[in-house]
Amino acid sequence: MTTLTAIADKAAKLIFYALILAAPACGGGSGGDTAPNPPTPAPPAGFAYEVPEDRGDTWTVAHASTQGVDEEALETMMDAVLAGDFDVIDSIAIARGGGLIFDEVIRTELAGNDAEVSNTELAIHAQYSVSKSITSLVVGIAIDEGFISGVDVPYLELFPYTDYANWDERKNDMTLEHVLTMQLGLDWNEGDPPYSSPDNQWNRFYFNEHDFAKALLDLPVVADPGTVFAYNTAATVSLGQAVENAVPLMLDDFGISELMLPLGITDIEVTRTPTGLANGGGGFYLRTRDAAKFGQLLLNDGTWNGARIVSSDWLTASVTPQTAMTWKDPEQWEWQVSGYGYQWWTGFYEQGDTVVDTYVAWGYGGQWVIAMPSLDLVVAINSNGYDGGDAALNQAHALVRQHILPAVR
Repeated sequence: MTTLTAIADKAAKLIFYALILAAPACGGGSGGDTAPNPPTPAPPAGFAYEVPEDRGDTWTVAHASTQGVDEEALETMMDAVLAGDFDVIDSIAIARGGGLIFDEVIRTELAGNDAEVSNTELAIHAQYSVSKSITSLVVGIAIDEGFISGVDVPYLELFPYTDYANWDERKNDMTLEHVLTMQLGLDWNEGDPPYSSPDNQWNRFYFNEHDFAKALLDLPVVADPGTVFAYNTAATVSLGQAVENAVPLMLDDFGISELMLPLGITDIEVTRTPTGLANGGGGFYLRTRDAAKFGQLLLNDGTWNGARIVSSDWLTASVTPQTAMTWKDPEQWEWQVSGYGYQWWTGFYEQGDTVVDTYVAWGYGGQWVIAMPSLDLVVAINSNGYDGGDAALNQAHALVRQHILPAVR
């Protein structure tokens, strides 16, 4: 893997040798009074593309050119990133045709959130709500293996609680599918005020509640289940609890054995709730190249290196919009949201007259896994745009539109 240090070393060597070659020969003058021209400094060396390191992590690594991607365009992209044009982007991984063709870590220092899991590796990054899409895959595996009967199961049947606050008969109508699609009908508003505010409902929940699933299900009902979308991190945490209640393992043990290890993912950290439950709503830390595997799993229709991991039916349902959305300004936002399925977003890029449909996992601060089936392309990007609003979040999509999509032949 090319590092910033390696790039700097290479640039220094090129300049050194260029100066030697450009220096005038001793005693070779004509005897006139005209001083020799000073040497012309060599231009800084740009980023040099290399095939990603084969880490033995079940990725097939490949050269960009063999997968129909212009390596010079990728070099231009990285020159722009290293020049600061995309200053919140920490790492980029790209796969085309099932082969990993690009894997670069840009960040040079750890972030404050790395301390939450005692992470000391620059390549391992907080995924935040990309974790939700991963949790959805684990739910699908639990259903595939018969531990949960299906998405129509009444949600309360998946928990052992005997009573609930703010009782309303409509709580009995809430199904697993309503939770997967963020249409629980409970009193929840996670979008206003923003996550940076201590008054954000998820922040208040996170720092004040003990059993997240019980606290969620105790909330008042404000709409019939299945009728109103309300983005809800606590709901995804409760999905993890529902799986843990149903399977014979802890949630993270089940996810590791049935999803992570088959994908060759061995470096994973996770935050936990006060009860010890893995925080499937936003607590996973992964390498960017490993996060890209979940996008590739979608394009592979649920298989990895020929082995079935999750059913095709589950993935089809996961990326079928249950709620239609058009809530980003197309004049300001490089990627357009179109809907939400089972913890996966759908959307599209417009490239001239071409529309490129996408399946997307999206995490706070600019964490993205973007699968583009028509191009057989996956892009995973991790960022540090935690306080930059849409301008920071949009950098990853600007990178895709301006550099990655034009590089694809």
